[in-house]
Amino acid sequence: MKLKNLSFSKLWVFGVFVFFACGEDEPTPPMMDTSFYATQLGGETMVPDPDNPGQMVEQGFLNLRTVVTNTVLEIATNEGGTYNDLQPYFSVLLNEVGRNELSGFTTLVVDFTIFLAEATGAQNFQYTGLNMAEAHNSTNPRMNGLINDADYDLFIQAVVAGAAEAGITSPEVLGPVGDLLESVREPIVQRPDGENLDLYTRLGGSGLVEDPDNPGTLIEAGYLPLRAVVTSTVLVIATNEGGKYDDLQPYFTVLLNEVEAGDTSGFTTLVGGFSDFLAANIGSTNIEYNGLNMRDAHDPTVNSRMTGLITAEDYDLFVQAVVEGALENNVPESIIGEFGALLNSEGLRDAIIQA
Repeated sequence: MKLKNLSFSKLWVFGVFVFFACGEDEPTPPMMDTSFYATQLGGETMVPDPDNPGQMVEQGFLNLRTVVTNTVLEIATNEGGTYNDLQPYFSVLLNEVGRNELSGFTTLVVDFTIFLAEATGAQNFQYTGLNMAEAHNSTNPRMNGLINDADYDLFIQAVVAGAAEAGITSPEVLGPVGDLLESVREPIVQRPDGENLDLYTRLGGSGLVEDPDNPGTLIEAGYLPLRAVVTSTVLVIATNEGGKYDDLQPYFTVLLNEVEAGDTSGFTTLVGGFSDFLAANIGSTNIEYNGLNMRDAHDPTVNSRMTGLITAEDYDLFVQAVVEGALENNVPESIIGEFGALLNSEGLRDAIIQA
């Protein structure tokens, strides 16, 4: 799950402040700070900041920052695959770190630390990020997928592991921190346990990776396998080994003649358009399909690149080609099944099959 931009109401304060009733002529004694931040985490005592030589930091903030850093690293390194189910939520962050871009990591650690500091009673820190619900849905462009209870439990497990790495194992500390995380479960958990993450997120989501086809440019991690499957699908139809796709060749007459003449612009447009269509329909929040609707795209009277009306049998053959293209790219069978369900959905079939 994404930790960046966590928000927390000021109502959540662990400290119990003690006030003394005094007479009008009596001086008001100083208020004692009995907050969790002060009594268990080190409070406002200033100590050297190990991450910023020459600077000082509150002891309480330093302890919390160490736990947060350890938590994020625990999830990111994912030893033994313990946190496999949390990896999709961190797609943006993990791909940034893979490119040695650490600004997002730093922001995440600082924001979550400030959130915890304020919530446990710190007086000198105020969190100003998105509220909990918005931070964990598509409002936040760094968020991939909606979290369920099981994955939130796994995140709390990572926090406990991060605290242990920092030498914090006392129930007096872990208990209240756990209570704090439980208190914000409801707005964070937005997906039922029996419902899968959207397919685009499971393919990699919106985290940016190097585009192997365009050196020096970036592409969304979830889009990359889609484009690979679409490319392979078009190629298996075009190469038509063993005559398997003879019945589909007439529909691709314009494209095949262009490619044979050395013009690949139509091929590139087809791959891009079909990839965009799939991305937009399986969960992408950043990619839109701007082409013709499916009925017009497959009607020769509207689309001049279409040379005939598609039959049900030929559409089934096309779906078979998509499956072959997916297998060539080692797409798991469970995901291939979801692609098949999309392609065979009643609305899509009815729009494409017009003969």
